[in-house]
Amino acid sequence: MVGWAAVMLAACGVSTPTLPASTEPGAAAPTAALPAAAPTTPAPTYVLPTLPPSPTPVCPGAPRTRLILHERGWVIPDDPRPVNVRRGPGTNNPAIGQIPARGVFMVREGPVCAGGFSWFRVEYGTLQGWIAEGDSDNYYVEPYLPG
Repeated sequence: MVGWAAVMLAACGVSTPTLPASTEPGAAAPTAALPAAAPTTPAPTYVLPTLPPSPTPVCPGAPRTRLILHERGWVIPDDPRPVNVRRGPGTNNPAIGQIPARGVFMVREGPVCAGGFSWFRVEYGTLQGWIAEGDSDNYYVEPYLPG
């Protein structure tokens, strides 16, 4: 190789082979063997994780449960009505008190399915009883996480 290509290859640390000159008249010009190309590494393949299926509702007709056992919850302020606290899970149990909109409570037990609702035993101040998490259209309560 002659010229700038040989200089560039030498600068990159690539040796250029020297070819013997042909002594026979009419012989084809010798060809230089080029260094083999560096092996290429295949591009990495990224596989996105598959999300687990959504949990099935504990209770048919009720929304997927969101309250967390032994964590705080609160009555969603979207609806200003208070949530009834009942003696046991189910609308057939008497109401023993209410938790107002924005009221924060502690989840102690649940969920239990009764009457098409998911019920949780909660503690709101000195009041302890069962509340429904929501119906097929709306949540009444949701987790109240720190922060």
